[in-house]
Amino acid sequence: MAQRELLPSDVLPEHYDLTLEPDIEKFAFDGVVKITCDVQVATDSISVRAHELVLSAASFSPSQGSVCQSDSIALRPKAKTAVIGFEEVLPVGKGVLEIKFRGILNDQMAGFYRSQYTDSKGVKRFMATTQFEAIDARRCFPCWDEPARKATFVVTMIYPSNLTAISNMPPSSQETRADGKKKEIFMVTPKMSTYLLAFCVGEFEFVSAQTKSGVLARIFACPGNSARCGFALKCCIRALEFYDEFFGIPYPLPKMDMIAIPDFAAGAMENWGLVTYREVALLCEESTVSATQKHRICTVIAHELAHQWFGNLVTMEWWDDLWLNEGFANWMQTFSSDRLFPEWHIWESYVGMEQQGALQLDALRSSHPIQVPIKKAEEVEEVFDAISYCKGGSVVRMIYRVLGEKHFQEGLQLYFARHKYSNTRTIDLWNAWKEVSGQPIDKMMSSWTEQMGFPVLEVLNDPFSTGHVELKQTWFLADGSKESGDDAKVWFCPVIVATDKGESPVSFLEQKTGKVEIPNLAGASFMKLNFGQHVPVRVLYPEPVFKRLVQNLKTLPAEDRIGLLSDTFATCKAGAADPGFIVDLLSGFKEELNHNVWSELSACLGGLEKIILQGLDDDTGSAFQDFCSKLVLPAFKYIGWDQLPTDDDNQKGLRSTVLSAVAKYCYKDPSISAEAVKRCKAFVADPNTAASLNADIRLAVFDVAVKSEGDAMFDELIKAHDMVKDGAAKIHIYGALGKAQSATLRNRALEFNLSGSVRSQDLIYIPMAMASSGKDGAEAVFSWMQAQYERIYEMIGATSMMMFQNMVRVSGTGFVSQEKADAVESFWKAKQVYQNVQKALAQTVENIRSNAKFVDRLKNSKAAKAPTWSAAMADSRL
Repeated sequence: MAQRELLPSDVLPEHYDLTLEPDIEKFAFDGVVKITCDVQVATDSISVRAHELVLSAASFSPSQGSVCQSDSIALRPKAKTAVIGFEEVLPVGKGVLEIKFRGILNDQMAGFYRSQYTDSKGVKRFMATTQFEAIDARRCFPCWDEPARKATFVVTMIYPSNLTAISNMPPSSQETRADGKKKEIFMVTPKMSTYLLAFCVGEFEFVSAQTKSGVLARIFACPGNSARCGFALKCCIRALEFYDEFFGIPYPLPKMDMIAIPDFAAGAMENWGLVTYREVALLCEESTVSATQKHRICTVIAHELAHQWFGNLVTMEWWDDLWLNEGFANWMQTFSSDRLFPEWHIWESYVGMEQQGALQLDALRSSHPIQVPIKKAEEVEEVFDAISYCKGGSVVRMIYRVLGEKHFQEGLQLYFARHKYSNTRTIDLWNAWKEVSGQPIDKMMSSWTEQMGFPVLEVLNDPFSTGHVELKQTWFLADGSKESGDDAKVWFCPVIVATDKGESPVSFLEQKTGKVEIPNLAGASFMKLNFGQHVPVRVLYPEPVFKRLVQNLKTLPAEDRIGLLSDTFATCKAGAADPGFIVDLLSGFKEELNHNVWSELSACLGGLEKIILQGLDDDTGSAFQDFCSKLVLPAFKYIGWDQLPTDDDNQKGLRSTVLSAVAKYCYKDPSISAEAVKRCKAFVADPNTAASLNADIRLAVFDVAVKSEGDAMFDELIKAHDMVKDGAAKIHIYGALGKAQSATLRNRALEFNLSGSVRSQDLIYIPMAMASSGKDGAEAVFSWMQAQYERIYEMIGATSMMMFQNMVRVSGTGFVSQEKADAVESFWKAKQVYQNVQKALAQTVENIRSNAKFVDRLKNSKAAKAPTWSAAMADSRL
């Protein structure tokens, strides 16, 4: 375990009485905090966390005796601490530490900060809001800013009377002062970590309702947005009621506020009783919103509300168990959304998005364990990633499948009852599940959370000849590399096997090799390992078993079609399977009509396109693109451009996914480009009327229009961007601008990105789209990053290292050669920021090198030959 850098434990906080007076026009605030402390060891100094604050005075009032004035306040900016010295030794026992301070309402989306919006008259206004996780409470007030230092809080806010203030708890009193300002005191919070404290001050509208148990739920937004809060309110009420029942402990606060913030670095933040969101993650017109955004809003709300128990009521002891918060909420957002909206089939999406995101990152040597040692709290920024969230969620899903719902739920309820209002480590959760189930959960799970990576399960025989399956597990790496010591890794792996005749009971592979009996194999047409995709592993089949799966694709559930696709692509890329397998498999999807399967198809085609167009000859590239066009056209013919009154969200999602593929592979078709241009022109003529363009096809329409019309449509979309109010539409515009075809327009798009017209939180979208659009786009983004590094760092590097790490990833995401890997690595290693982005850079470079190896593997396979792709759609039989 890394030696944690913590504040001294000789003085501990119990309660904060915090008074703040923000000046939203001058971007500053004054504050006084009175902290009830327990002095455990007599001392003449107290250390607190403080960053970008001016501390002007401090005193300590022991429960017995006279007030002790501070005689020194030493700020230590590098450590982000303040050491308050006293003239005499503070006695052991209770007392109150009082500190007066001043701070900045910054524009960095961290701490107590300002966010800009435009009111109904077109006037730019500001609000004040907070973002404290992981370590930015210290930017707002001096505190013990560590998750285990839980305390209660009373917030007093002094602010202009024409504004509204909200915090974690409802107000207990309000008065108007002689100077006309409001003084509002909020009720005492439960015992909680500093990173969960929150408050917002500004002009707000809201809608409200109550849960069955009487909890008040309100959705707040800037003026003019209350009509877009209804769906979020519905999700909030239903999720709270579901969690009350499932967790066995009622939501413990009297109200649940959720608010949309115009400038917000993350997607959302689970502050207890006051959850903050990006506007696109909370607000929508339910009747016209795209199916994708609607599902996203529901799952983000479900994620944050799961945290009210898992993370807030019970909190990880230190940041190395961050996954306890995020992994569980990642799984729970899907579990609860599936219970609320079973018609969405959201587990299919989970397998394709969340699980695959985890497997892609965790197949790198530069990955990290779920439980990652954290020495300094600042290091946690690098583990807010797909391992903590998506792999964490995937192993929770695995546990749920092994335990069953009854024991899973009983274990959670025991965990909450035992640890509420306190802090835990991962072993505490394992022990709760072990206690209720009698199963060795701790033994099984240590291999999944304490070591990085995951296995590929290789089928060594043809079970149709033997009646059983022989398995071997090895550490799966994306590039197929082998090093000394790799074979030492072993996972305690659940094995779930099914045929078309039924599913076998769960068995376990604890050693490198093992054998699983399959009682329902007689007369079966296929055998599928990891049935249901409940375990985060890859599977490698021998050719006869693989052929049977391809021949029976239509009978496999959607989750398993997604899993077979992703496993085949990954094992071919790693050199474990013949690349010809992926050609044969893709050909079998020409009649596919499931939108989640089509999302995975698009991901596989995109991964191949990058390799083939940059690494193979032009004839093969043309044949591959023609193959993609023929693969998508039947689905496009089925779903069409226009939404039908009978369409459900699955049909809408299919239209969105298929048209995005059409925009990529069929945009040169004159009828398709003409239709897209016509629809795009209707949008730019009236961008704030939902009827002007269906949100489900908006991104595809924009993409084709910009590719087809060039400068003219580019200019029209820039104008529409400045007019449109819907944040989701702006993001679609950014995606289309990033896919512009000419060097001139690419440069204009990147310059527009830094012009001040794009919010800092959205700076990733244009370069991300461009880097993924092909070799020229990838080159343009990397050149831009090199030329504009200082501007980019100033705009987001100083704001959010998590956002800046995404810029590092984008700088190399489009490349497939060892030379480009060297160039990207050299560029970032020479920058001072390197120490803060080492992990992101290592992962980016490793991905490029893995792509380069895939180029070499493809060159020696039938997938490198144009006739292979030309013939594939003519005859998809093996």
